[in-house]
Amino acid sequence: MSLCLRFHAGFAFCLLLGGSGCVAQPHHLPPASPMTANNPLPAQPESALSAAVPVGLASPDLYRPWNIQEFAVRTREPNGTYRLVSDTQPVPASPESVPAKTPPPPSRLLLQDPPQNRTAAVSPAPPAVRPTLLQAVAGEFRPSNHRKWSQNHAVLQTADFKGNWVTVRNVRYSKYESAEKYTTRYYDATFNLEDIRTIDLIMVPFRGTPRLAHVESSFGFADGRQLALSIEARYEENEKYDPLGAGLRQFELIYVFADERDMIRLGTDAHNNDVYIYRLKFEPKEVRAMFVDALQRANKLAVKPEFYHPLANSCVTNLIAHINKGRPQSVPREYRTVIPGLLDNYLFDLKLMAVKTKTFKETKENAKVNWLVEKYGDLEYFSAGIRQNMLR
Repeated sequence: MSLCLRFHAGFAFCLLLGGSGCVAQPHHLPPASPMTANNPLPAQPESALSAAVPVGLASPDLYRPWNIQEFAVRTREPNGTYRLVSDTQPVPASPESVPAKTPPPPSRLLLQDPPQNRTAAVSPAPPAVRPTLLQAVAGEFRPSNHRKWSQNHAVLQTADFKGNWVTVRNVRYSKYESAEKYTTRYYDATFNLEDIRTIDLIMVPFRGTPRLAHVESSFGFADGRQLALSIEARYEENEKYDPLGAGLRQFELIYVFADERDMIRLGTDAHNNDVYIYRLKFEPKEVRAMFVDALQRANKLAVKPEFYHPLANSCVTNLIAHINKGRPQSVPREYRTVIPGLLDNYLFDLKLMAVKTKTFKETKENAKVNWLVEKYGDLEYFSAGIRQNMLR
């Protein structure tokens, strides 16, 4: 998205902004095609599951790895506009062959399973009618889910609720050779909400500027599974974070629900940052309310996108909102709620950490997991292994 289109409109309030590190660090990625995940995905044949289930996860029947391709066909109307035709219908030979009052059927996701490639790929739709200059400028000031996103942000995560059960669609699982080189797969995960037990705070301070950090969370379940959540600025292809641009509505907001190996090893291995995990002290019913609230927010963003803002709509502000949803007013607003690198210290002072240590310095030393990630990174009990010092 062009920053120059937004500069003059946002310059007046940009002076109020301070640089914030509350974003996942940027990647310089190969081109990836845009895709959304607004529609629930149908079931995949069981024979296609076992090859793509990440190491260390629960039984394959709980996960659904997909290769997704979206096909959209447009036909020109008499008035010069275009309308979308389902890929399951033949393309009309002329505009007159399409009944004028018949609502256009939506495009759908076609699922394929190539033998050796399960990464997400999307075929872009043909361009629509060129907008006027005024429409183009106005469009730059509206958030959108339809851009050429970076590979790690190409697919949105959504949730389907059914009683006490929830299926999280498109859980991300990226394996990193470096920050710029990695492969990304997606799977569906089904959870019983009555089995949720814990919420952990994950802190990733930036090297050289520890008061700037990315703040994440991880939800734990009775069967030992962990589902990580990262609330981030959403990057387009070859885009990187810019504090001024973030205040000038350069980035959309994205909720990334990911396999915990993906999220933690992105910090420790790909970016070589220190990573800290703290167990927060909340009851399971409170954690459930936080989890459901976060999933509902992700569903809302899939339909109605929003801009990221480092002070008003960031990883810290949204995570605190979800915590306060589970236990109202448990995290009052103060200066440490807008400085990401100080959030763990603040929650310790509020006695919201389930630890036995008496000082924050001891707590932080026990919370560092880098050497444990290296030790347990490829083992089945990764999540349990990296938490062995956390509750001391």
